[in-house]
Amino acid sequence: MGGERFIENNIMRNRGQLGYADSICIRRSRMGWGFGVVDLVLLPLRGPHNIVLVEAKQGDSPDATSKVVGQLLLYYAGALEIGWRGLKLMRQFAIRHPTAARSTNPKSLKMLSGGMSPREAAWDELRKGRKMLPSRVALFVGLNNEPSTGLRRALTRLSEHHGLCIGVVSVMGRDRLELWRPTNV
Repeated sequence: MGGERFIENNIMRNRGQLGYADSICIRRSRMGWGFGVVDLVLLPLRGPHNIVLVEAKQGDSPDATSKVVGQLLLYYAGALEIGWRGLKLMRQFAIRHPTAARSTNPKSLKMLSGGMSPREAAWDELRKGRKMLPSRVALFVGLNNEPSTGLRRALTRLSEHHGLCIGVVSVMGRDRLELWRPTNV
């Protein structure tokens, strides 16, 4: 059932099922200088999280369990460097350019910062202000099937031993999402 684009489209369309109905979406967003490009960023306007990162993988992909967790941790590190000024700029970009924000083309630091260049200056601008608190960043793996036992166990251990909660959004069909999180959260 569908690839990564199908997963992302369904999460964007049904983000209310995750508790982020009022969020603004940016697809293929750079998460800072040297942290890579995350598949989907949700920017809620209210609630417990300011940034929600989603990395989509096809469930039958050989790296669905291992690589995706590493990728999310890298993007999470980048998100923790973003300041309140950067969050405001990212929201402005998504509101002013909704078609570009939702496109599958990668979003550069220049785009996210409102046109600043070179990229060092853009990244400096996105880092201005009070930094994101870990509790204000949510992490999800997006799959097109249920999470494997190995992935569930790995995410449970990260939650138990490091307080890091990574949920799994399973896209089980068009407009049908199932959410799994470690039970001790």
